[in-house]
Amino acid sequence: MAPGQPARPVPRWAGSGLAVAAGLAVAACAGSAPNPLPPGVPTASAGTHGATASGPPAPLTDLPTASAAAARQRAIALALSGSDPHGLTGADVVYQEFAAPVRYIAVFQSRQATGVGPLTGTQPTDGQALSVLRPLFGYDGGTRVFEKVLDPSLYARAPHGVTASTSAVLRAGHGSGAPPQIFYFRGAATGRSALATVGLSRPSAARVSIPGYGTESWAFDSHTGLWALAGGGPKVRVANVVVQTVPYKRAVVSHHAGTTVLIARVIGKGPAEVLSGRAGGSAMAAAGTWSKPQLKQLTDYYDKNGYPMAFQPGPTWVIFAPKGTRVSTSAGQ
Repeated sequence: MAPGQPARPVPRWAGSGLAVAAGLAVAACAGSAPNPLPPGVPTASAGTHGATASGPPAPLTDLPTASAAAARQRAIALALSGSDPHGLTGADVVYQEFAAPVRYIAVFQSRQATGVGPLTGTQPTDGQALSVLRPLFGYDGGTRVFEKVLDPSLYARAPHGVTASTSAVLRAGHGSGAPPQIFYFRGAATGRSALATVGLSRPSAARVSIPGYGTESWAFDSHTGLWALAGGGPKVRVANVVVQTVPYKRAVVSHHAGTTVLIARVIGKGPAEVLSGRAGGSAMAAAGTWSKPQLKQLTDYYDKNGYPMAFQPGPTWVIFAPKGTRVSTSAGQ
C-alpha cells in the first residue's frame, strides 16, 4: 500500500519549530500472521472487532469511538522529551526511548490533546517505531542525517513552537486513513480472556529498573484496570505496559564534530514482558518475546507458548528497554 499523497511537496528542513511530515517513507502494511492459537481460541485480525452502540472501535486501543469518522482518523505522532512532558495522558500509544534525554514518541488517534510538549528532534528510532502507522509526524528540529528516515517529499510546515495541538497538526498535514491495528486485543471478538496462555502471574505492582536511568514504579488499580506510573517518570495511566528489550547503538550526528547519540533498534526480535489487567479484576503479567522482522511489518508479541499476547483494550505504553533492564513484581491477591 502506498503512503498518503500530500497536497504539495515541501523541501526537507531542520531547525527549531514544528515540522509536520504527512506520512512516513515506509508503507503501512500488516505484519505476518500470528502463530495458530490453541483449539477454541480464535485468531484476531485488523478490522474484526465489532461495532458497539458507542461507535466502532479505535484501531490503536480497541475502545469504542464517537463515530465511524473518528475511527478512520489519521494518527498523529509527536516526539517529546523532558522530565515532565505534557499531553501523554491523551495518547493511544507511547514509545519510550532511553536516549539523553529520555524521549517519548506519543501517538494520538482516538483522542485529541493540546499543549503537547516539549517537542524534540527526530531520530532514526521514530521511523522504525512508526513504520506501519503512516502518521502525521510532528517534531522540533533534527539533523539531515536523521530526517532521511522520513519521506522528504511529504513535509509541510506548521506554526513554530515547542508545544503542539494534535488538532492543529491534523489541519496542517494532508492525507487520510486510519492506522492498522497494531496489537492483538482480548475480548468477545477474539475469545481471549487472559494475556497469555502460559506463565501468567497476578501482580499488583511492578518495578522496571533501567541501567543508567533509574527505576520506574508501576501500580495496578483494580477498579479501573489501569497501570499507573507512580514514580520514575511522567504521571500516566495505561491499560498495558510493554517492556521490550532492544539493542541500543551509537549513531553519528556529525563526523566533523565527532558527536553521536544513542538510539534504540526496534527491528529484529528479543525478550518482552507485558503488564495488563482488566477493570474490576486483577492484574496480569507474562514474559514472552517480540518480533519485527522487517521495517514494514508489525511488531508481534508472543507468550512462551508462541501464541500472541492478548492486550487489554485501552492505551499502551511501550518501553524500549536497554539490555540489562530488570522487571520485578510484587504479588497481588
